[in-house]
Amino acid sequence: MLIAKITDSDFFGGEPQYIEDDVRYNVRGIVLDKNGNIAMMKIENSEYYKLPGGSVDITETPEVAFTRQASEETGCPVEKIGYIGWIEEHKNKRKFCMVSHCYAVKTTSEEVNQQQLAMSEEKLGYKLEWLPYEEAITKLKELSEGCKEYQMSFILKREYLILESARELIKAHLSEKE
Repeated sequence: MLIAKITDSDFFGGEPQYIEDDVRYNVRGIVLDKNGNIAMMKIENSEYYKLPGGSVDITETPEVAFTRQASEETGCPVEKIGYIGWIEEHKNKRKFCMVSHCYAVKTTSEEVNQQQLAMSEEKLGYKLEWLPYEEAITKLKELSEGCKEYQMSFILKREYLILESARELIKAHLSEKE
């Protein structure tokens, strides 16, 4: 299920422009802990957050890639809750489209291993924070509405839309636990 197509027009107005000749694939999503908190990657020296995720290795399916990414970025073993959908970011200034397949997973134990961040993530100083769902979605919405940075505008809007789209899936999962 398509969650959304984000284009430059979402931020600058005008007609949406869709890029089809340079498409890149990625995975993103939600990691829930046993208390129903969401894993958020705080970007050091900024107010910005993003959800766990990243690239898909050539030998992986998107589902396997997200499970790997979620475990690496949180240091927690995880298992799939469900598929949320995909989101497209048509970045006209950068001349490419990023398609992110989005999943929800949950941690499977109290065991926490060392995070395995990519060099680019370490450089940005990613720090893991666990936030209640409503706090995470409110924070992303507010940050998205006030952001003036091109790349970060796409990221924040994408993350907000992923969380919003997963609301029913998360509610159902949390009510199963009760």
